[in-house]
Amino acid sequence: MGMINTIQERLRIPARLLAAFSLIALAGCGTEAPGLSTITVTAFGTPIIHDPVTVPTITSPTTKTQIYRVSVADSAGLPLNGIDVNFLGQFTNGQSINFGGAIGSAPNSITVTRKTDDFGFLNFEIRAPYYAVGVQLSFPLNQTTTPSATGGNLADDTYFYQITSLDFAGETTAGGPISATVTNVTPTTLTGSVALSWAAVPGATSYNVYGSSTTNFPGAPGYLVTILCPCPDPVTYTDTGQYFPQGPPPPGINTTGLGLNSVIGTAQATSGAALSTFSINF
Repeated sequence: MGMINTIQERLRIPARLLAAFSLIALAGCGTEAPGLSTITVTAFGTPIIHDPVTVPTITSPTTKTQIYRVSVADSAGLPLNGIDVNFLGQFTNGQSINFGGAIGSAPNSITVTRKTDDFGFLNFEIRAPYYAVGVQLSFPLNQTTTPSATGGNLADDTYFYQITSLDFAGETTAGGPISATVTNVTPTTLTGSVALSWAAVPGATSYNVYGSSTTNFPGAPGYLVTILCPCPDPVTYTDTGQYFPQGPPPPGINTTGLGLNSVIGTAQATSGAALSTFSINF
């Protein structure tokens, strides 16, 4: 009987050592993965649309989330728990991106560090506002000009303007041009200005004003200034001569409202010497 107990105890010792070794492997070593470890990153399921609305727009958005399953394993393929994984995301499109808890937007880079959970896994979420595709802005309507002999340093001349609307995706084409003729008190004084006004465009995040003149800046209007929103309705801007045409004319294609619901970029997940690169497009 005593011999049987001795044999059983001898058999238990290797089993206990194996269990202890497994627990050590699962716990990992330090905060970064040891040498020859591997990281894998895969998209987990399809994007989740939160609280759907009938037609989500830039002023009434919802949110979508893509989950990425990240796993870290040592050189023997055993999962590593409690390991720091560093994420770097570089985006070419997307607004108010929540990158695993860090906030940013294209074209900026975003970084964050997360730890693996049980069995060497962690779920990494990327969230962004969700808008309907193809809802394009129009250029501003009800554009007016009011010339004045005071308020600026414009010379006697006829000035031409075009105005475009912008959102996070792009810029509209321009209407017009509209014009105004400045007549100062005397032709040699440079005190003129032109007050512009236009109807606010729902969903616009800014407006570009383009200008030219008959004498000094003939030809198609070039870029003058950007008016950032939120904006009143009507939107106003006074050309005092502070800016002069120094850029290209308005675009020939309306690029607003296109791809607003997409998040596009690449990301890296690293821990120690382990590295995994994955694409982001949802």
